[in-house]
Amino acid sequence: MQTTITSLRRAPLSLRVFCGTLLVSFGVGYLLALIYLYAKDVRPHRLEGHGLVQSVANTYHGIPNESPLLASLRGSMSSTVTPEEVETIRVWLEGGVTEAGYAGAVGDIIANNCVSCHGTDGGYFPLLTGYADVAEFAKSGMGMSVQKLARQTHVHLLGIPMLFFIMGWMFIQTRFSERWKAVLIVLPFFGVMWDVAHWWITKLEPNAAAGVIFGGILMNLGFAAQWFMTAYDLFAKHEE
Repeated sequence: MQTTITSLRRAPLSLRVFCGTLLVSFGVGYLLALIYLYAKDVRPHRLEGHGLVQSVANTYHGIPNESPLLASLRGSMSSTVTPEEVETIRVWLEGGVTEAGYAGAVGDIIANNCVSCHGTDGGYFPLLTGYADVAEFAKSGMGMSVQKLARQTHVHLLGIPMLFFIMGWMFIQTRFSERWKAVLIVLPFFGVMWDVAHWWITKLEPNAAAGVIFGGILMNLGFAAQWFMTAYDLFAKHEE
């Protein structure tokens, strides 16, 4: 018996409007997320001459012989401080990260530019509420803290699969073959799990950074394929 292949284009009007609205929202949101990822994590490292794999390794494993505090202020957080303020902190770091030195200009820079987000009410890690916190973050080669890794892991593994679930449900309703749908449904879920797993592996072994990129590619390819195929099935005319 031949199985009838459904199509979103022949679905009730309310379902088509629902899916079309979701597709537009997901498309714009996902594109902006990629732009944000590039601006926050990729571009700052590229400006410092680091390749993509090295940038990922620096983020999760750390930069040998370089303070993550200084790396952040030169990279992803460069818009929050002036070059003169960065130089002041660099001199303090090279001078031994003393509490006396922190009590002057360095403490003022942190208080004025960092504490609003990295304070007890800001919700961002690491906390930079005083000398002890800042001195810990100033150690060389730390990379992403276990606390922040755990926080990002549960946010990604609980939040992103819900997006894939909704996108996948729409994709399942399309007229494409069941084999294609079965493969592409799995791909973004597998990609995000591979990606997140390699955050932790890269924390221990920087050579695993390529695995983070590979997982991200699989995740984005799977999502993009589902989005375009769903949009095609919903909006393009085809024979009955």
